[in-house]
This record gives sequence, structure tokens and C-alpha cells, in this order.
Amino acid sequence: MPEELFAKLKKNILPQWKACFFAAIIIGLIAHAYKITNWLPNWDSLVFRYDEQNMLSLGRWFLPVASAPSSFYDLPWLAGFISILFHALGAVVICRIFNVKKNLTAILIGGAVVSFPTVTSVLLYNYVADAYALSFLFACLSAFLLTKEKPNHIAATILLALSVGIYQAYVTVTVMLLLCFLVLEALKKEVTAKELLIKCGKFLLTGIAGMAVYYLVLTVTLKLTNTELLDYQGLSDATSLAGLDILGSLYVIKESFVNYFFDFSAGISLFNVLNLLFLSATVVLYLLEIIKNKLPLGKILLVLLFALLLPFGASILAFINSSIDYHNLMKMGFFVFYLFFILLFEKFEAGKNKASLIKPWLVLILTSLLIFNQIVIANVSYHKINIAYEKSYGVLIRIADRIEQTEGSENCSKLLVVGSLENSEGYSSLVHLDMTGTTDGFILRADDEIVGQSVLCSALNDYCETNYTFLAGDEKAEVLSKIDESSLGIWPAKNSVLVFEDVIIVKLGD
Repeated sequence: MPEELFAKLKKNILPQWKACFFAAIIIGLIAHAYKITNWLPNWDSLVFRYDEQNMLSLGRWFLPVASAPSSFYDLPWLAGFISILFHALGAVVICRIFNVKKNLTAILIGGAVVSFPTVTSVLLYNYVADAYALSFLFACLSAFLLTKEKPNHIAATILLALSVGIYQAYVTVTVMLLLCFLVLEALKKEVTAKELLIKCGKFLLTGIAGMAVYYLVLTVTLKLTNTELLDYQGLSDATSLAGLDILGSLYVIKESFVNYFFDFSAGISLFNVLNLLFLSATVVLYLLEIIKNKLPLGKILLVLLFALLLPFGASILAFINSSIDYHNLMKMGFFVFYLFFILLFEKFEAGKNKASLIKPWLVLILTSLLIFNQIVIANVSYHKINIAYEKSYGVLIRIADRIEQTEGSENCSKLLVVGSLENSEGYSSLVHLDMTGTTDGFILRADDEIVGQSVLCSALNDYCETNYTFLAGDEKAEVLSKIDESSLGIWPAKNSVLVFEDVIIVKLGD
């Protein structure tokens, strides 16, 4: 009976899990309510306001399935809240992986996960937010199934493949959680080096199996649908390893790590100061743990090996393509660097002297400041995209008016866009760190012919009751070859809009 099932579930849900879950929901709403209760689109949102998310050409074969339950509309509240919910459940799974005993530790984990800057970037692409959050949850569950007392390698393999089939970057979450687990296991006296190496080998084999299943499904679906992978982030060369460049990949990994934690190029901020304190305190406290536990040399070397692998695990996709743009949307695995520090709270017990109180208060205060700062970053990011949307909407209406005032435009059914507005190319904004998905410029970006989208065309159709199709590729080149481009001015010049046959040509820039 349903009531019996719910009673059983309630009995088996630990207090720490409840603390983590509800803390994540509350902090998630504080961090992201601005976004999920308003329509604050970015450039992609204008194109994908309603879209079936058929991203097979980008290797995301499970994305349409993951997006379907909340409809294919960009629904700020529903998709946003589901995203917060899935991240909260992922945080609970993390508590289960590391056997968290203290409510306060669980609360800190929940708050740190749901306010993490990558979650903010995900919500800035709200039309896929719930699907990407599900990918995060699957990645956490995959790590849990591998680390529990009786591992389930088959289920872990399937969940990893599904996670990557939604968005490839979340493989880093599984990798980083497993590395964190191995480091903490190595610090235990009762666990031998041999046991650790066996576990590590099983993790590696399961990871390879998960990626093999992902590529197998991808290959079959590409052939069945007669689809080709797009040349996006080196994806089309991923299976052939044509873009393999070890030195270049190592450079990307180093830059991703350094730029996330130690980028002082824009001056000193609470974000980079906290990062410096976090990493410094983490290294010192774990070194003290090694000394305290009197680990043998073999296990010390394993701890160092797993620790040194962390930056590689956080940016592992760089090995697919050394020219990859490792932007913030792909960096959820970086959360685990903070997790090491938060989990130290589990080790602290009430001591007889005041000095023993320093460590737990250090973890609590620094993590609380981190969560607050991440909330600030989220709200500043949403504020920036709000301003960008409003000023872009103003330009859009002016363009629509100009088109209406151009003789012959009423008979046109096609739109050709030349160039882009000045200050419209940026897809991120510096908010203590480089936040993907927001901008200080315009969200009316240039046409993206690789993925077949025109932001201006989609915006005109949605906001101005038009029904244009946009020209790209050979069609666009053919029309441009028939006109004198020098006769076109750059927006907002009077001659920046031209009617040619049944095509409206708008020149936004060179």
C-alpha cells in the first residue's frame, strides 16, 4: 500500500539526508529565485524557447528524453525548481557516498552544491536546466553505486552512460567523487594499498564500460537517423582521437584549474581569497591527517597520486580536444575541491582545550562565506542577464519598426542577417569568475550556422508576430552575391535594412 511504502521510506531516510535536502532547497531558492520567477533569457533561450532538444548531432542522445517530462518549453519556474530539486537529491547522494554523520556537514554540502557557480550557469540556459541537473544526479548515483558496500557495476555503467548522453561534461562529477573517495579511503588505517588499487581498477573499468555504452548508443542512433556529429568543441573527432594533443591538453587542464581558483587578473575579490584559503587549509589539514594516522609510505604515495589526479579529473574532457573551451558550464566537478574541506568537519570532536575548537569553526565559517559568495555571484549574474535582455529587447523593437518602414518588407518571408551587433559576441561575464550564460552586452548574437540558429530571426518571430525563415550557407551567399554590400550601412544607419526580392537583409555589423 502507498502509505506503507511512504512509512518505510520515512523510516530509512536518515536525519542527515533530510538536513542536506531541505538546506539545498532553501539555499537554492535564495540563490536562484531571481531567475526562476522571471523570464530572463539569454541568446540561446530566444532560439530554444520551445525546442525538442534533438541534440544528437552534439552527442547528447538522451537529452530529449531527459527534457521531455517538463515539456520542451523554456519554463523558468518549473524547469528551475526541478533543477534545484535534482541538485538537492545529488547532494544527498554525496552525503551517502561519504557516510556523512553530522547534520551540519550535510547542510554545508547541500548549500555548497546548489549554489555552485555551474548551477547558476545551467539555470542561465534554463531550457535544459532540469535535464542537466538530472545528468548531475545520474553522475552522483553512478559514483554511489561503485562505492557502496556491495557495488553494482552494471547499474553504475548504465547511469554513467545516461549522464554523458545528456551532457558530456558531467562525467567529471563521477570521476572527481571517486577520486575523493579514494583519497579518504587511503587515509584509513584499516584499508590496505592493495585494496585501494583493486577498487581503483574496478572504477576505471566501469568508467571505460560506461563510455563504451555511451559511444555504442551514439553510433547506432547516428546511423539510424542518418545524422553526423557537428564540429563543435572537437566532438566530430572525439571517437577517432584526431584532436589528441597531450601537451595541449595538459595546458588546458592547468589553465582551467589556475583560472578558476587563482585568477587575480581582475583584482582581489572574496571569491579568489576564499579559494586561496580553502585550498591552503585543505592541504595543511590533510597533511596533518597523514601524520596523525602514521600512514605507511605506499599509502602516502597513493594519497599523493589520487590528489595530483584531481585537476585532471576536473577537466578530463580536455584530452578529447586540446583546443576545447572549458567554460563554467562544464565545471561542476570542481565542486569536489570544496567537498574535501567540508568533509573534514566529520572528523572534529569536542576537545578538552579551546584550540580544538579552531578547526570546526574554520570549516563552518569559510564554507558559510563560500555559500554566501556563490549566492551573490548567482544574483549578480541574473541581474546582468536581466539588463542585457531589456536593452536587447529595445534594439529588437527598433529593428522591427525599421523593417516595417522599409518598402516591400510586407511581402518578404525570409531574413538574412549580416554580422552582429557590437558587444554581442560575449557568452560570459566576469562576476568574480567567468560566468558562462550571462553577458554585459546584447543577447542578439550573430547567426550560428554550425548549429543552424538565428537569434534575431527567432526573436522577431516570437516578439513581433513575424514568420520569417532565416537564410544561411549557400542560400545566404547567393543572395549576397547579387547585391552591392557596400550600399548597406551598419545598424542603426538608415540603409542598414534592405529588401531584395522576398528577402529582408539586416546588417548589424561587419
